[in-house]
Amino acid sequence: MEKSPLPMQNVHRSDKNVAGKEALVKLLRWHFGHADFRGKQLEAIQAVVSGRDCFCLMPTGGGKSICYQIPALAKPGIVLVVSPLIALMENQVIALKEKGIAAEYLSSTQPTHVKNKIHEDLDSGKPSVRLLYVTPELIATKGFMLKLRKLHSRGLLNLIAIDEAHCISSWGHDFRPSYRQLSTLRDSLADVPVLALTATAAPKVQKDVIDSLSLRNPLVLKSSFNRPNIFYEVRYKDLLDNAYTDLCKLLKSCGNICAIIYCLERTTCDDLSVHLSSSGISSAAYHAGLNSNLRSTVLDDWLSSKKQVIVATVAFGMGIDKKDVRMVCHFNIPKSMESFYQESGRAGRDQLPSRSVLYYGVDDRKKMEFILRNSEKKNSPSSKTPISDFQQIVTYCEGSGCRRRKILESFGEEFPVQKCKKTCDACKHLNQVAHCLEELMTTASRRHNSSRIFIASSNDKTNEGQYSEFWNRNEDGSNSDDEISDSDDGAEAAKCLAGPKLSKKLGLEEKMVLLERAEEKYYESNKQVKKFEKNVISETLRESSKKRLLDELARVLELLAGLEEIDPQNASEFLENECYRKYSKAGKSFYYSQIVSTVRWLGTASRDELMARLSSVVTLAREEEPSGESLRSTEPAENIEEEDGKIYTAESWVEKPTQQKLVVSPSRSPIRLPPIPSFSEFVNRRKMKRSTSLDNSSESFDDKKPAKIMKLQ
Repeated sequence: MEKSPLPMQNVHRSDKNVAGKEALVKLLRWHFGHADFRGKQLEAIQAVVSGRDCFCLMPTGGGKSICYQIPALAKPGIVLVVSPLIALMENQVIALKEKGIAAEYLSSTQPTHVKNKIHEDLDSGKPSVRLLYVTPELIATKGFMLKLRKLHSRGLLNLIAIDEAHCISSWGHDFRPSYRQLSTLRDSLADVPVLALTATAAPKVQKDVIDSLSLRNPLVLKSSFNRPNIFYEVRYKDLLDNAYTDLCKLLKSCGNICAIIYCLERTTCDDLSVHLSSSGISSAAYHAGLNSNLRSTVLDDWLSSKKQVIVATVAFGMGIDKKDVRMVCHFNIPKSMESFYQESGRAGRDQLPSRSVLYYGVDDRKKMEFILRNSEKKNSPSSKTPISDFQQIVTYCEGSGCRRRKILESFGEEFPVQKCKKTCDACKHLNQVAHCLEELMTTASRRHNSSRIFIASSNDKTNEGQYSEFWNRNEDGSNSDDEISDSDDGAEAAKCLAGPKLSKKLGLEEKMVLLERAEEKYYESNKQVKKFEKNVISETLRESSKKRLLDELARVLELLAGLEEIDPQNASEFLENECYRKYSKAGKSFYYSQIVSTVRWLGTASRDELMARLSSVVTLAREEEPSGESLRSTEPAENIEEEDGKIYTAESWVEKPTQQKLVVSPSRSPIRLPPIPSFSEFVNRRKMKRSTSLDNSSESFDDKKPAKIMKLQ
């Protein structure tokens, strides 16, 4: 049930009565349902209601919004709230209207008629709005600043609240240049109190915020950064078989909880969300790469608990008032301790036990270091050094000792380890964490040494010359990734083949001769490692390939009704044998690629194409009795005469596939492809053909010339 807006005339009372605890607690209970104020809330409210500037530092979930919402109800006039995110403003305005508090927000996303209605209300004699949320960019415009001056001159502007005030500081973790324009508010609205609120600010950031906003004798209130209801934990990606799978198990072990997972990149958000959904966890991705309608739908589903987990980039969550988030997971290392504290603090805002999990990986650390170093070069010398701030979060992950203590010490707060009470993994599982850190250092050292060896070997190959042999896959009509299978011991072969540099001036023949010698030299020096032993096509692979072809062929024949003449079993064996004959010498990589290509062809082939290719295995439904002549033609021929007049026996035909000649019956047209020759065979055959062609051309020149002359006559 919505409550009616609080009438303006009901709150006209003296500042002394307004700032009294009893009156403020009454407003809190009536509108928000809380029994009493928490932490430094009451002190901050009393300060701004009495007209004093205030800097308030409260942890996430500490109730900062109450500090400017209660003053809007306690005194007549308008409280101006500056917020960095439109989603934050929209969320809070909806919540306030449900409580019967007149609140509005101005942003570029609103329709024109809605903005016009708000401006008309502000220009009226008695504005109904009590809280007006705006962006720092709007404050910087001359037109809106003029409107604020008019409201101030009429005595209707009683407080300026700046949320996420750390954004004004270049030392902060989320510096925004638009916040710098807020320093002009003090010059234009001198006697209006200013309330600066933030959840994360190191001592140097606090001083910078106070100076930038020109706060006059402010009341500085600092709450403890300790969040005792959050359990802090670090998991090491380099020691896990699969981080995605580990995260799925973690979420399932916690039951149907509400969670936020932060990722560094949008693609990681999408991939992880798909993996979670496929594992039975209700999740959705949220990042700037999605259109606004989809983002709104995802956010609404998560807020209404239709979605259990939201996988988002770090911008998500600022100002989102969802109190029952039980877990915040960082799948990539954050850029600073301030960012980590603010994002992890979005768990357990209802003060119930919650969890913060950080997945730390050495590769993630290197990637973040690279990003921060590049941004450090672009920043001015007077700005902060992101690398030094990043080292704090690296120490949090790689160092031993209480994690809660490391967080609080980074904000200048002393914290005895005894107070942790085993609410972090380093205190609860001391020996286990120490063992993981030792194993992590060993793994990282081993990877560093292996990477140095790899770089050195890569440099050797670059210096000796870079050559590669390419396989023409045009006839397969595909370059799909699923055709790539395991490969040979190519690094050593490439190094040997790339030994002598081939001059660009050499012709094709000379280059082929040199490559042939390099190949022979490689295999002579590696007699103990036979190439066919590493790249042999096993029977298991052939059987699995037949099964794959059989399944696809059965599916195709079911779709193309009326092809009973084709026997799937015989056809699949025929196609597999065709692939094997074509690429048996090339090795399993080429063989399997041809199998994949054939499977893809089956899925797109027409009825006529299937019949043409499988004609040799087709059994006609009404097959006539074969004649004697056809029987004789189909019997195995002992002697086969080719066009050149030479005669080969069946045995020589089998042993020398390069001289293969088929005997085809009139009713059949088999397709048999010759096997691929080795590199040496190819070069030798080419030489023989060239020498033979030269001899034949010289002998037949005189015979052909008269024939041509007679033809012309």
